[in-house]
Parts: sequence; C-alpha cells; structure tokens
Amino acid sequence: MNIRAISTISLCLALLSGTGLAAAPEYQNGKIVKVEKHESSAPSGGTDAPLKAGVETYHVSILLGDKVYVCRYQTDPDLDLSWIEGKEVQARVSGKAMYVKKATGKEAKGSILSSTAAVNQ
Repeated sequence: MNIRAISTISLCLALLSGTGLAAAPEYQNGKIVKVEKHESSAPSGGTDAPLKAGVETYHVSILLGDKVYVCRYQTDPDLDLSWIEGKEVQARVSGKAMYVKKATGKEAKGSILSSTAAVNQ
C-alpha cells in the first residue's frame, strides 16, 4: 500500500470515530425563582384508571439566560421542593424539556410549560 492510501484510510477512520462520540450536554447557570405545589386532580374522560399514588407535582420557574421557564416536575410526596427557591442551578434545555443537574450529578427532567422574557430578575 502506498502512503496516499494509508493517509486516506487514517483520515476516514478519524472522521468516523469522531462522529460516534456524544458531546457532553452543555449546562448554563440558572436560578430557581419560584416554586408552586399543585394539587393532583382526578383524570377526566371517564376513565377507571386509578390515580397515580405517591406523586407530587410542582411548577418550578427557572431563570436561564434571558428567559424564565416554567417547568413541571413530579416528585415523591416525601420530597418538598419549596426549599430550592432562590437556589443557583446548572440547567439545560432540550426541546420541550428542562434538565437540572442534581447534587449527585444526575439530571432531573421537567416538562417546559411556558417561557417568557426575563424582566429584572
């Protein structure tokens, strides 16, 4: 094999191996500006399905960049989220989901309900 063929194969392998690596998620500094606990309501539509027991729903407003995102998070009933209001967090947005990095390094996923421009936060 000549040097040109070896160079071409090496370049192709380098490009292919680089595309298989997943980039680490990029977090931004954010701040939790509001936490509201929401009561669970009975499902509508005449279903016989039981209510999901042992789940609390919170709407958490997170200032991230120049926007405030209102997200829905669900937790165990033993976990009260009211103490996190005012805390700094590492967060990222992916589509209609907000991921907040926990102290353990794991992510908490919430559904983005709305976003508005930040005003003097």
